[in-house]
Amino acid sequence: MSTPEVITFVSHTNKPGGGELALRRYLEATSLPVRLVTLEAGGVWEGMAAEVVQARGLPGLRASLGGGGLVVANSMRAAFLTALVLPRRARLVYWVRDGLTDSAMSPLALALTRQVTARRTSHYIANSAWTAGTVREALCVAAERVDVVHSMCGVTEEMLQRPPRTAPHDPLRLLFLGRISRWKAPDVAVRALPLLRDMGVEATLTIAGGVHFGEDDYAAELRDLVDGEPSARLVGHVDDVQALLEEHDILVHCSTVPEPFGQVIVQGLATGKPVVATDAGGPQEILDGAPVPLLYPPGDPDGLASVIQDVSGRFSRTSAFVLQRAASYLDTTSVRDVDEIVAALRPRG
Repeated sequence: MSTPEVITFVSHTNKPGGGELALRRYLEATSLPVRLVTLEAGGVWEGMAAEVVQARGLPGLRASLGGGGLVVANSMRAAFLTALVLPRRARLVYWVRDGLTDSAMSPLALALTRQVTARRTSHYIANSAWTAGTVREALCVAAERVDVVHSMCGVTEEMLQRPPRTAPHDPLRLLFLGRISRWKAPDVAVRALPLLRDMGVEATLTIAGGVHFGEDDYAAELRDLVDGEPSARLVGHVDDVQALLEEHDILVHCSTVPEPFGQVIVQGLATGKPVVATDAGGPQEILDGAPVPLLYPPGDPDGLASVIQDVSGRFSRTSAFVLQRAASYLDTTSVRDVDEIVAALRPRG
């Protein structure tokens, strides 16, 4: 019996973004023969058990992919670069982590995806039904060429074997957890604090996350805003995310453009923590069916404050719902689904 051909995954970065963390979880969990080709070694890939190959520029990427087979690109940029150099005998899968929309991509990036990446891509894996819809619409792709598999968020069955939370702290402890960037908009949560006080709800806000990708100007604006709000604090990047989640009562999501999926939302659910999120993209799917509305209009501090007030009044019931909902996002389910897709797409013979 011949040895199964190794499946190659491609990443353009070593920064710990949601797509990169999800890919690492998959590569460490799958039983399929896999390797990673990355333009940036170290960082999020440090210490990984799977084979990691650093490709230096396009010539290095071309050489690393010269063997053909099945190649899975983990981002828009990785898919574009791979499409440029991939040998014809190889098959390309684009793992879509971002919505293919004007609000999420520049006109140039969208044009290059249509004219270069899409012409070379055989199949797509999307991290949510919303993302899949943008792929079909933007690239005119038939539905059977797009599979939806939720990103791996680190959720296990053992994590969900806990009772619902019964009551929040007083004052209420709010948490924003994510990259500090303008479109992630933690400033919306800061602006909601005085509105909550006017409603009779005392709350504190912790903002945790690093600054990447040239968002220094926004980070400075956010620091000025927090300095003027005594109930808010910035703590920067935090390694122990689980402990941070456990210490707080409600996770607030504030993105002003549609979030393609929302890994941090799922991580919050798995701790039994109510999550309040903007009414767009992946969060609509994740929080569907809640006993109390958990969604509010993007960029609306009044809407955020109103939903937080409602959730704090029905805290235990909401906690029971989110634990139940988290069971739909187990890593084992996502790993199984990706394994089945890539195994079926792997070239034969």
